[in-house]
Amino acid sequence: MQKDEIRCPGQNTLFWKPEDIYDVTCPSCGAKVEFWKDDSKRTCTCGHRFLNPKRDLGCLEYCKYAEQCMPDMFQGESLKALYRDRLLVGAKIALKPEDTRLKRSQEIAEVAEEILDGEGGQPKVVFAATILGDLVLHSQAQGGKEASSMQGESPRAVVKKVLADLGTEIEVIDQVSQIIEDRINGTSAEEINHRIVSDAWLVGDLLEKKQLLEEKAIERLIENKVQTETGKKVARERLLA
Repeated sequence: MQKDEIRCPGQNTLFWKPEDIYDVTCPSCGAKVEFWKDDSKRTCTCGHRFLNPKRDLGCLEYCKYAEQCMPDMFQGESLKALYRDRLLVGAKIALKPEDTRLKRSQEIAEVAEEILDGEGGQPKVVFAATILGDLVLHSQAQGGKEASSMQGESPRAVVKKVLADLGTEIEVIDQVSQIIEDRINGTSAEEINHRIVSDAWLVGDLLEKKQLLEEKAIERLIENKVQTETGKKVARERLLA
């Protein structure tokens, strides 16, 4: 066997199991679309092309040689962006938010990603808490008026279900649930993931209210309420530039 034919066992289809090929419900028409676990996107018979909400990157999610090992898979996309997009698709299928609300959650996730780049933290925890927290808490505030398939369930149950469907580790699910519960209870924590999520949510709220606030008021809120230095920088770039 030639050296260039040797492939990491974590990405070799010879080691796959039957459950690594599965059906996913199309968010547009409800039909079943077959996915392989490493597929990025597939197109439904209705013409709708969507991301794989259960995409299993295996060792690629943490291996430092990931992009050298499987360069064709990423096509310029970062692993953080891939996980963020899987979360958005999973949340859309489970919670069925309005498009405007989903767009807001995506914008907040982009803010969180910028802060992550400067502050560190765990991308999985931050993205999941940011996206699911925003959508779940909004749905709760609306009294379940949106067409969620999880109406009546507690925020923790909804978060656990969505993340479990994505194959997320239990320790990540627990951290995400705690951050969202702290938000509900109005409590805070010094842990870096909590602070990044809090900053991303605050910037998202201020972006919605930007036209109603004077610049001096926005600057005071940024200085007094945003907890991380990168968060302050991102907030000023987006709100005051």
